Amino acid sequence: MLVKIGNLVDLSLVDVLFHPAFVIWFSGCNFRCPWCSAASLVRGEGELVEIDDIVEQIDRVKFLVDYVQVTGGEPTLQPEALREIFLRVKELGLKTSLDTNASRPEVIEELVREGLIDHLATDLKTVLIAEKYAKVIGLRDAREVVKAIKRSYRAFREIDFIEIRTTFVPSLLTLEDVIAAVRQARELLGRREFYYVLQQFFPFEELLDPNFKDVLVSHEKLLEMGKRVKEESGVERVFVRSKAGIEEVF
Repeated sequence: MLVKIGNLVDLSLVDVLFHPAFVIWFSGCNFRCPWCSAASLVRGEGELVEIDDIVEQIDRVKFLVDYVQVTGGEPTLQPEALREIFLRVKELGLKTSLDTNASRPEVIEELVREGLIDHLATDLKTVLIAEKYAKVIGLRDAREVVKAIKRSYRAFREIDFIEIRTTFVPSLLTLEDVIAAVRQARELLGRREFYYVLQQFFPFEELLDPNFKDVLVSHEKLLEMGKRVKEESGVERVFVRSKAGIEEVF
């Protein structure tokens, strides 16, 4: 079976909290976030690769990693390939990680039913209000997207290891938006425990919209914001991820 990917990384220490991971970037995305730094993946650029070849590469380094993460782009746009990779990863004795924008609940529900997701990372772009979400993800209308994301969160309740992330883009988000979004996530998950990560936005050369190239927030500022999120959202474990690394907020 073929899958369209943009990149592979044999060993990552930042994509799954606390664990080393092998990371696969699927190509293609159904969002058009103007601040996205992976424009080539959003446009669907990449190469078709045999899943057998990817699995062979994972097998060679499996002693180094705990998880295989599939990210993107948006992995659920290639559901057959995603499922096949996760099945093969399980056969190798490794755990799986899905990094998704949560917009394809039917795919997520099937993977959950089959017990194929050990770690779930999802990007909570902003508070789940259609008008706000549309602006952050670069779509005219996000009403169906918001409905889909809420449905996905109900499926997430069956997963033990959940990491919810927000990349703070100051021209698009306020701290109040972030706090409201995290509170919503808690409600949608039935108050199930999860890790929350507030991420630094730092632009690369591949920005979808170059107007975002000078939009930056310091690590120190993010830590201050993370403390507010922890105090006001009720989430026990909050982290900040930046170029300086990953740091828990206390």
